[in-house]
Amino acid sequence: MRLVHFAYLLTAVLLAVTSYLAWEGQQAARGAKEELDFLKKKQAAQEAATPMTSAFSPTPTPGPAASITPPVPGVLAAPPKATSSALADSSASELPGGGLTIPKSVAEAEAKGINTNTLTPMQKQVKAAPAIAKIKTMVKDQGFVVLDAGSKQGLTPGQELLVRRENGVLGKLKVTSTIEENEAVADLDLASIPPGISIEPGDDVIQPVAR
Repeated sequence: MRLVHFAYLLTAVLLAVTSYLAWEGQQAARGAKEELDFLKKKQAAQEAATPMTSAFSPTPTPGPAASITPPVPGVLAAPPKATSSALADSSASELPGGGLTIPKSVAEAEAKGINTNTLTPMQKQVKAAPAIAKIKTMVKDQGFVVLDAGSKQGLTPGQELLVRRENGVLGKLKVTSTIEENEAVADLDLASIPPGISIEPGDDVIQPVAR
């Protein structure tokens, strides 16, 4: 009986050791796969970030100068006519009679303390949201971006984020499982990007704002 008990105990120990070794092998294989995926995406990002050489465009040839007809002797020359652009500039900068100047842009008006009411409440909320990362590299053909922040800045796999430029949202992102301490890969939600809009390196990444 004592020998049978010893055989049972030895079998249980061998099963436990075998299970542990199998689990450890699975973890090592999973870690190697994630590292390989990250290296592939990083290599693709570096290739996408390499600037493409483009041919220089030819220098445009200036057109012929306008000829000026000299005045007839004994007759005063007529003063030059003001161009439409000059009239537009003068009317845009001064009021008749030398009055107060009119701001030429929204930025100039806001700098002078004039309330332009140009932003909606949502745009104000987007503009005020703190940036938690920036787009480091854009790989549009593979549908992902590389962020300049990672686990050290609190990013987690599956986290949903927004891409912002000034006061507008350009699209949505979702952080993948490929995260380093100061770098992370995020998949693009291509359907959320408006037509004609392109996400570029340097765009801010923010948390989703309440609607």
